[in-house]
Amino acid sequence: MLRWGGIVGGLELCGTVRRRARRCAALASRSRIARVIGEPLTIGPVRLATNMLLAPVAGYCDLAFRLVVRGCGGVGLASTDLLSPHGLLRGSAKSLDLAQTAAGDAPLGMQLYGNDAAILADGAAWAVDHGAAVVDINMGCPVDKVTKTNGGSMLLCDPQRTTRLAERVVGAVEKASLGRVPVTAKVRLGWDSRSIVAPRLARRLEGAGIAAVTVHGRTTEQRFRGEVDLDGIGEVVAAVDRIPIIGNGDVTTPEACVRMLRVTGCAGVMIGRGAFSAPWLPRACWSLQTTGRVGPEPTFEEKLDLIMRYFGLMLEHRGERYAMTHIRRRISWFAKRLGPCKPFREAIRTAPGPAEVRAALAEFRHGGWADRAARGPAAALVA
Repeated sequence: MLRWGGIVGGLELCGTVRRRARRCAALASRSRIARVIGEPLTIGPVRLATNMLLAPVAGYCDLAFRLVVRGCGGVGLASTDLLSPHGLLRGSAKSLDLAQTAAGDAPLGMQLYGNDAAILADGAAWAVDHGAAVVDINMGCPVDKVTKTNGGSMLLCDPQRTTRLAERVVGAVEKASLGRVPVTAKVRLGWDSRSIVAPRLARRLEGAGIAAVTVHGRTTEQRFRGEVDLDGIGEVVAAVDRIPIIGNGDVTTPEACVRMLRVTGCAGVMIGRGAFSAPWLPRACWSLQTTGRVGPEPTFEEKLDLIMRYFGLMLEHRGERYAMTHIRRRISWFAKRLGPCKPFREAIRTAPGPAEVRAALAEFRHGGWADRAARGPAAALVA
């Protein structure tokens, strides 16, 4: 009994020490916040214009959308969709389309997923040769088709092996870029609430040469349910020595962006779903950080211009079939900022071709439906 009591007491003491250490580290990291808010982010040798990043969201962050968001302003770095290194190395049309870039799409991050260190390393070298300013390793995707191949957030389950994988990729990128291109990683807090590994893994990755880590503040098991855990992101900030930690999750307003920076001490913020209906959100976030004001939301006409530009860019870079498929899917997101507009949404969804899409936009712009949106900006910037 005495021995057991001693063990329990020791465990309680160790737990107390760990909690105090985390609090002290968090306080130290948060002392840097004044320098982080409104401060452009540096990732290895790459200096960004802002600390706002556009996330590599599968199925959404194609070239056309990246160009639209960049055109609104505030973006320091935008990333491709998830890229299969196997597909890139084989010259798969789908993978090459996802990796497509153009003038104005810089600096560009290319995100790779998989679990084969050799293939990832070769894919990372390919990315360097094809314009990547940053190469990112996906360690956080919760989607089954990625995790079933032991990629994405399955990499969280074996930190030691994942660290060796990262070392291999860092070495390949250093060789291919002569040190000009940094390697980063995007993680979640852990597989579930019982296996939170992000702080420990981030520290290991720093030692392996990873130049920055983006942390989505949920577990794999949560996917996108529940609220993002800002304290969990803060623990990752406290765990590393020098590299920047980028926070991700639930940033749908400029105020949420600043709150993430203040609460976690992270050096940058990555926006994903929040930009789907508000491509100007990175600009608003950066404006709030640097001026204390959000700035004006685009007018009704300007929002329609953004939709038209997105559609035109898809036609230009991917062709009619792709453009029609994606404008039908995406119009519901854009419409969230246009007020009551069900007839307009339905006209886009049922449009047989580009001419009908343009006609619907023109009719809506000129008041063709009785329940058209109010032409003034919406009162709140929410997704």
